Amino acid sequence: MGATRRLFMTVAEAAVLFAVASWALLFVLALVAPRVFAPDNSSQGGILGMLAVFVPDGLATWWLMRRVRANRSRSDARRAATAFAVSAPLALGVGYLLGELVGGYAEMILGSRFILPAVASFIIVMMIFIPSGVVIWALHPSGGVELNGGSDQT
Repeated sequence: MGATRRLFMTVAEAAVLFAVASWALLFVLALVAPRVFAPDNSSQGGILGMLAVFVPDGLATWWLMRRVRANRSRSDARRAATAFAVSAPLALGVGYLLGELVGGYAEMILGSRFILPAVASFIIVMMIFIPSGVVIWALHPSGGVELNGGSDQT
């Protein structure tokens, strides 16, 4: 297996781990929070929502760094982990926002039974391709910057 394909598969596994762990933690917090916290304090919902994103992001980033470190240098593993830690929550947020649009089209075309599968699969696809592209770009030998062949750059 090529190095780029192995890296793509590793980032895809970390992205799925992040998305599923985030959904599971959000589900558990939605069940527990109304019973534990006072219902009149709305700021706790934002704190719990951030907790449901940043804890799984840290877990998936740590897992990704360990897996990338097995095949690449420490510097590459650190760059990959940083790129994933920044891009994965952003991809999840964009997936949530665009998931509303995908769900509306899925209901209109396929019926109401296909809304949740369409939205979940769209978010998973976003979670796989956006962080994978960012991590592969960050680990490109040029560091994401190509020299212009016709200029006098050294």
